[in-house]
Amino acid sequence: MTTTALKQLLDSCFVAKRVIETLPELPPGMKPRHIHVLDAVHTLQEQNGSCRVSDVSVRLNVTLPSVTKLVQELESRGLLEKRADSRDGRVILLVLTPEGETCFRRYVRDMHASWSAALSDISDEQVKETVHILNRLLETMPDQV
Repeated sequence: MTTTALKQLLDSCFVAKRVIETLPELPPGMKPRHIHVLDAVHTLQEQNGSCRVSDVSVRLNVTLPSVTKLVQELESRGLLEKRADSRDGRVILLVLTPEGETCFRRYVRDMHASWSAALSDISDEQVKETVHILNRLLETMPDQV
């Protein structure tokens, strides 16, 4: 890759940051990270039938203490509940409350559905390539001097 191409790629990262910053406004006190956790819990419940804090940590590639804090914040907002696993009472499962499901539908499912329809000219293969390139940028980030 040429340095000119790298500059273009880095400039596009600033555009990506602007995209994230202009996402629909969340309810007061909600952070984008909260939405990521709700999405992860919903997805893991659908895929596995259950979801633990450690599952969310692995899925989001975030430390367990960070996820625990976010889960506590979501629990205090009434969007998430912790429940003992019926098969093993020592295991704590995460479950979206009805309000959490509503939040997930509004800020994830419905928004993604309408946005992906508007981006129908972009193929799944192009998305995979973009994700790969961004991950490579992160992997190869030079050490701070």
